Order: sequence, then structure tokens, then C-alpha cells
Amino acid sequence: MNKLLIVDDEPLVCVGIQSMLKWEDLGIEIAGTARNGQQALELIESLGPDIVITDIKMPLKSGLEVAEECARKYGELPLFIILTSFEEFEFVRRALGLRAVDYLIKLELTPETLTASVTRALSMLENIRKTDTPIPPARQENIQGLREKFFLRLCNNLFETKEQYLTQKEELGLDFSCPAMMAVLGEVEAPLNNYTDHEKLQALYTSCIQMVREMLEKTFTCYTVVPDSRHFILVFCLNDRDSAKWRKQLEEGLRKTIGIVHNYFNVHIRMAAGIPVEDPLMLETSYLSARRAYEETSRESPLRFSDTPDYKQQVIARVEDYIRHNLDKHLSLHEVAEVFNFSPNYLSQLFSKYAGEGFVDYISAERIRAAKEMLVRGEGPIYTIAEKLGFENAFYFSKVFKRVEGISPRDFLHKLELQKEKQGDDGE
Repeated sequence: MNKLLIVDDEPLVCVGIQSMLKWEDLGIEIAGTARNGQQALELIESLGPDIVITDIKMPLKSGLEVAEECARKYGELPLFIILTSFEEFEFVRRALGLRAVDYLIKLELTPETLTASVTRALSMLENIRKTDTPIPPARQENIQGLREKFFLRLCNNLFETKEQYLTQKEELGLDFSCPAMMAVLGEVEAPLNNYTDHEKLQALYTSCIQMVREMLEKTFTCYTVVPDSRHFILVFCLNDRDSAKWRKQLEEGLRKTIGIVHNYFNVHIRMAAGIPVEDPLMLETSYLSARRAYEETSRESPLRFSDTPDYKQQVIARVEDYIRHNLDKHLSLHEVAEVFNFSPNYLSQLFSKYAGEGFVDYISAERIRAAKEMLVRGEGPIYTIAEKLGFENAFYFSKVFKRVEGISPRDFLHKLELQKEKQGDDGE
């Protein structure tokens, strides 16, 4: 699916273009809209659209300035379709000089003229891809930067939805088909001799991390993330769930890298490896365990591996956390299993074994626990609380409440009132 960005400072124009064609039938996804040239450049960097439809005259940066900057930075893509007014012929000549696909006069824009321009752009895209043109260095640097941001989000559990994670992973060409993944946290210690030149010190850190990257990426499938000048995160794709089959080789590789960087630059590097996880969305667990293990490293003992807890217990802990934060939603076994990419049967078995109770029983207990807290706080009548916690109706809520607590919600409220009265009497 090709991606389209629409850029115009008039909201109605953006809405009109979005609704003018059945974009999916053309194999096009509308990735976003922008209201000015600066915002357009930012979205082009983050979204990587194939086609941009842009007005020429806009605040902050014109459409032509956006096209010129993209041509310098990214080469042939994205392709631009320019929107103009009658009096903008000089701008049109510049646009054609930038190899814009077409220019369209706003007041004469129709589904037919827009379809013709978009079809021409799609044909050009196909020809460009057939030539296998090498990615320009600037574009490669951009992809590297976007990948680093992606892994930072993954390590800190910042993806809002699984769909957002999957979309970005696909856009960046990342393959996580390996059986397990692991995060390694590293730091370049400040050298003993004091550097008075800040720029030289920063260059030293950059060179050390670059050597770490080059050495390890030759031997292992891994990605390097540099959150600041001295720290780095290595994300390893492991070839087996059984740590006995890769631990020795990886440990030797990390120790060798630490030693070579020290000998070459006369600086010390410390690293800590987190626990392996099977699901990439659980990489935060690995990263946090690496941070804890890092506290045990020293110059004399520069490498530590985290103790590996049972992976299945990690899964259930994540599922329980997900349930607690989504009690207001419909939480069927099938839907939750899909969130964690498991079969419903497998998740049910895991839950029974590691949570100590059945999936449905756990959800019921958590909802009733939350209901009791809401009733104590007086957050509304029984039917409102039932609705907030995802129950079909107040009758079913009362039935589950009584099964878990042994009394109905009304009896529970009555009991609370009696306790308050007793406390009031005692205080008199």
C-alpha cells in the first residue's frame, strides 16, 4: 500500500481531497495531513510517504520549499503533486523543474483530474522501484534515526497500540521472526585524563560506540540505539529460546568488544544483558532487567547477565496488568489472546497454571475488586458502576458480585452504611 500525505493550510481542501477518491481502490493509504510546510517536513520524515499532494503557498514553508528540501535530502521520493492558483505560473515552472508529477489548479480540481495525476504518480513510483535505485545516504541516515526512535519506544513500552507497533515495524523493514530478543545496556565511562575540549570528548564517545556497533553487528543480528552521548542499547535477535545455546557465544562477543575498545581508545565500557523475551512487545522487561543488572557492574567486572526468570510467568504478569488497566472493555479470552499474539487455548492453559485461577475467574475477581473500591468512594449508583466495568447489565453485575463476595452490591452498600453509623456513634 502506497502512502499519501496531503498538505494545505485550508482544512476544507484537505477534507475535500480525502473524500474525493476511493484511495484504497488505488492502493493508497492516507498517512496524514499537514497544515503548513514545516509540519509537512516533519511528517515526511516520520511517516515516509510515497506521494505528497501540497499547496504551493503555505505558512512557514511553501510547498516548493518542501519539495526542494526533500529532493536534496531524500532524492527521488516522495513524489509531489502541486496544487496552484491561476496566478502562480512562475511557481509552476519551478515545480516542473523539481520533476513534480503534475500541477493542479485548485478551482478546477475534479475526481477525474486528481485520478489522472495520482495514476501518473503511481506509474512513476513503479518505474523508480524497478530500477532498484540505491537509497541516498541522507535517506539511509534518516531510516537509521527512525529505527533508533522505534527501539527506544519499544524498550520503554511507549507504543499506544499493537497496530501502531506493527505498522512502524513494517515501514522500517524490521524482521523479528527470531525465537527470542534481548536488550543490553552499555555505557562508555569518562576517561581518566581530563578532556578540556568538549568536542573531542564527544568525538571519543561517538567513536567508541561506533566500534561497538560495527564489531557486534558483524557477528550477531542486533540493532544499536544511542539515547545520549555515552550510553547505548543493543537489541539482540537470538537464534534460540534456550539461553544455553547462545549465552556462551554472546558473552564472549561482548567481553571481546569491551577489551578491544579499551585497548584502542583507553576507555572503559560496562555492559549489562537483560533477560531474553519471546515477544518483542515485552522488550521493556528485558531492558528494565538490564538496567537493574547494570548497577552490579564495575570497572573490574564490566559485564553482567540478568538472572532469567520463567518467561511464562512474565507473560501472565503482563496479561494481568493488561486486564487491570482495561476492566471497562470487553475482555474475552479470544480478544486478550489476540493482543498478546497467542492462541486462546494456549493462553487459557498458561493462565490456569501460573495465575492460580481461571481466566474468567480472574477477570471477575478484578472487576469486583474495582467495583468495591468504587462503591466505597461513592462513584455512582450500582447500574453506573456496572456499566463502567464492562458488565452487560446491573443484574449480571449483581449476580457476579454475590458469587465472588457472598453478598449482593445492595447488601454491601447497606453494610457500609451501618459501619459509618457505628463509627459516628463511637465518635460522639
